[in-house]
Amino acid sequence: MTFPLNFVQYNDVCTEILKIKLLLKPQQKPFSGMSKKILFPLFLLLLLGCNSPKPETKAARPKSHAKNKTVAPKPVANPWKVLTYPGSQDSQTEKKYVRLETDGSFSNSSTANGYLNADIIIDKMNAGILLHLLKKSSPAEKFTGPVKIKMINAAGSELELTSSRGWNKSGGIMIEKNNNDYSRFRIFMLENEGIITVDITDETSTVYHFQMNSTGFGDSFSQI
Repeated sequence: MTFPLNFVQYNDVCTEILKIKLLLKPQQKPFSGMSKKILFPLFLLLLLGCNSPKPETKAARPKSHAKNKTVAPKPVANPWKVLTYPGSQDSQTEKKYVRLETDGSFSNSSTANGYLNADIIIDKMNAGILLHLLKKSSPAEKFTGPVKIKMINAAGSELELTSSRGWNKSGGIMIEKNNNDYSRFRIFMLENEGIITVDITDETSTVYHFQMNSTGFGDSFSQI
């Protein structure tokens, strides 16, 4: 059975009925027949409501807060690739080297900020820098005279080198052991992490500018 009154309303009405009982005196006249017909069902209903058990209240469940999952950053790929020189068929030992490809710009009397692609090749004996102008597929630039190489690391430390040799007959720049340039260059690379800015100036005052990321060089160089 359901009742239109809730528990709090039942208690209030029961309190009022008790007050009425206390106020009624014995000498008062009994209720009229019509009043009895109206009040008796109401009185019975209120008595049942007063004795009704208190409705159960469901405890509110605490909201579950999903924990923010920490996503581990993906490791940056090592830009220095370990490769092998193509050798003759009777070669017993494969000669390995590390290589980095990067982009930059060049400027001369006819071109300002032209596109430059640079390949840096380093093995245990020498290092080479191959510069391709305007597009990657261009042949490596050839130099007829010495070139000056200036490198600056993130801390501002500088390394200056001079080269008078090509990497091969097709062109490029070789950093060799003459004047310990190769050793100085290798140590400079191993001691640094991060971006190294490179400026190369040739005999025609053309300036070649690019950046090398030295991070990962030591790991790759140890594999050759």
